[in-house]
Amino acid sequence: MIRVSIPSYHKVVEDNNDSYTAFIIEVCVVATGKTLSVQKRYSEFEMLHKQLKKQIKTPEFPPKKMMKFSNKVLEQRRLALQTYLQGVALADKIPKILLHFLDVEQYMYHGSQDSLDQLDVSNRTTHQSMIAFPPEVYLQDNRNGSWDIVSAGVLAALYNNVEDLVVR
Repeated sequence: MIRVSIPSYHKVVEDNNDSYTAFIIEVCVVATGKTLSVQKRYSEFEMLHKQLKKQIKTPEFPPKKMMKFSNKVLEQRRLALQTYLQGVALADKIPKILLHFLDVEQYMYHGSQDSLDQLDVSNRTTHQSMIAFPPEVYLQDNRNGSWDIVSAGVLAALYNNVEDLVVR
């Protein structure tokens, strides 16, 4: 699973004085916690959309036709592109072409990427462990009367023995 946002954009001026708007895309790979940022222009989004339409049912893509490139219009396009990417990223199977577009393929796979057409994230755990017991916890001598309340609660819950929860 990945989280995608487009928090900003900026104007890029090339050596020949041509300019274009680059959208800053922030991507978080939930499984690894890795966050990265990439820049893409609208034409690259268009190419992605054309490729995705061949593979999946895509969300609505923002139109190219714009009257003028004011900050308000660019902000609307930024929001529309963000909504589009988030819609594609929420699919049960994230298309490999999207991972390639976002430059996150290397953070998603452990093995050959060439044989995978899509990444299945439907069975992937998206949370981290909050509590863990070391294996030697049950080998410790607890004859002095002190008992770990967390261990007691877990054992009581597992074995349905509510009386063991009562402090005597």
